[in-house]
Amino acid sequence: MIERIETKEITYYAYDLGIEVTHHILIAHENRKQVLLSYPNLFLYSCTRSARGTSARYASLISMLYRFLSTLPEFKGVDSGRFHAVVTNRHLKRWQVYRQVVRQNRGRTSPTCETTITDAKVLLNFFRWITDVGYVTGVQVLLKTAFPNFKNKKMLSYIDAKARTVIDGRNISVLERESRQKRKLSLITNKEISLLAESYTDPVYSALFKFALGTAMRPSELCKFPLYGNGVNKHIAPHSEMRNSTNPIVKYTVIRSKRGKTREIVINQADLKELERTYINPHYRDRAKLYKEKYGEDCPPSILFLTKAGDPVDGDRISRRTTDAKKKAVAKDESFRSAIRFYDSRGWWPTMFLIKFFKDDLLTKNADALYAACAEAIRNQLGHEDIDTTYKHYIDMARLLLMAHQGKVNELITAPEESVSDFMRRMDEGLW
Repeated sequence: MIERIETKEITYYAYDLGIEVTHHILIAHENRKQVLLSYPNLFLYSCTRSARGTSARYASLISMLYRFLSTLPEFKGVDSGRFHAVVTNRHLKRWQVYRQVVRQNRGRTSPTCETTITDAKVLLNFFRWITDVGYVTGVQVLLKTAFPNFKNKKMLSYIDAKARTVIDGRNISVLERESRQKRKLSLITNKEISLLAESYTDPVYSALFKFALGTAMRPSELCKFPLYGNGVNKHIAPHSEMRNSTNPIVKYTVIRSKRGKTREIVINQADLKELERTYINPHYRDRAKLYKEKYGEDCPPSILFLTKAGDPVDGDRISRRTTDAKKKAVAKDESFRSAIRFYDSRGWWPTMFLIKFFKDDLLTKNADALYAACAEAIRNQLGHEDIDTTYKHYIDMARLLLMAHQGKVNELITAPEESVSDFMRRMDEGLW
């Protein structure tokens, strides 16, 4: 039986590609030995080296599945390096049911049935790769038998029977309903933004979160935002060193982001000014010194965001620190929604943009039609391909917010000299 599976991120020069690559690897600890899981590691190299977040997710899911498989009688005596060949669709289904049993035992609203099934579908990409490269696996990717029907009453009864009795007696259906209620359509509120930002122990994460609100960049994209840019971004620098301009926005090119795509976005100069005031001036210099002590070289101008220890911030660190910050936020205020994620900051920019674009027409049917100019702006800022679905989602978000605040939120957009933080401060003080 596997005692634990260690996940590591490694960076090295790949001679077959002629470039430096970064991805995760899995190391199984079993029978007092450490075993490199060759097939999962080859998959992580082949398919996830272009995105660290994707690599981390696949590594985590494969690790969870392998740990579960090692507890099954039919896997006793099977080397963990051969799990991929023995596992079947039935085992994938049992893993999903097991996760829901554990969830009910703990009385938690996550992972939801939807998340469990989505995770299994993600794992099918691993088994598809196994087949594509000519290896053997018992998982038949094209069959639907790998997914349990969580809407079936017999299935729900089975999960209830398998789960231990919990104090409040909630069953899987109740937990699903609570999860849906927590995830109902609503934008992160001003109060929640402030509470989460205050709950980070390291100010770099608070600065990143506020910068994300004003730019809609993904966590991985934020981490690559430079102190000093080069090439198409050579104009990027701390706000006080940038050339004066009457234009309230600055253009920035996000290079090789999700799926290797490049796009141009706009950034409010007020948010750059806020970033310099709250993070660069008070913290960057000391952290750059720690970076040099730790890595033996000056911190390159391409790296802006550093932790207290002088390490470059990455998506995994943002995720872990946000989880810690959410716990603190809930402890301070029970109304804080624990389902909120750092990634939810991406919804702020398009919502505000739509409020500005349509103004009073937002609450009419005139906004239902997909406006080409509006859609293109959102597409560029978010980097989404399915703009129709994205548009409809944020139209609904903007309408809810506009009705809740009687249209006053559009002052964030119509006052371009104002940063996100300034706007929230003015809301708190009631200075409309």
